Amino acid sequence: MSKFLFKPPVIHIPSFKEYRLPVTDLVRKYEEIGVEVPFPWSDYWYYHTDAEGWAKLLPNLLVRSNLYKAERFDCDKYARKSFIECCERYGLNTLLYTYGSMPLGAHGWNTFYTGDAILQFEPNEGFKTPDGIYHDLWGDLEGDIIFGIGDNRYIPQKVLV
Repeated sequence: MSKFLFKPPVIHIPSFKEYRLPVTDLVRKYEEIGVEVPFPWSDYWYYHTDAEGWAKLLPNLLVRSNLYKAERFDCDKYARKSFIECCERYGLNTLLYTYGSMPLGAHGWNTFYTGDAILQFEPNEGFKTPDGIYHDLWGDLEGDIIFGIGDNRYIPQKVLV
């Protein structure tokens, strides 16, 4: 018999309102802001929360910077990890992998729908400095991981629905 006892971690789920919309409406909302949806979608319903709900959930979907490995686990994998965890923990499938450009070049991150707007989410938690403070990855987000379309010079081009 093993002397080790393994328990699954306790994950506290904050309360949030849940809404749904058909994929055709979600695709139209992305196309209206100039973001291409290049692949066919597989789900008919897309589930989201409002801005207040996302504000509670997104900090829990940040990915630790020390996981970064160039070409192996970088920005696109961070965005996909956040998407999968959002689906798994909260049942929301609208934290979508988004590809585009930002000040350092091509980049992957997430966008999400609030019911009123599509906003952006940088899933990289940033890096800890010797003084113990986390600073954002690029130095120009000023700690703001949630921002509007076009803000912080993040320009979304394509989204995977």
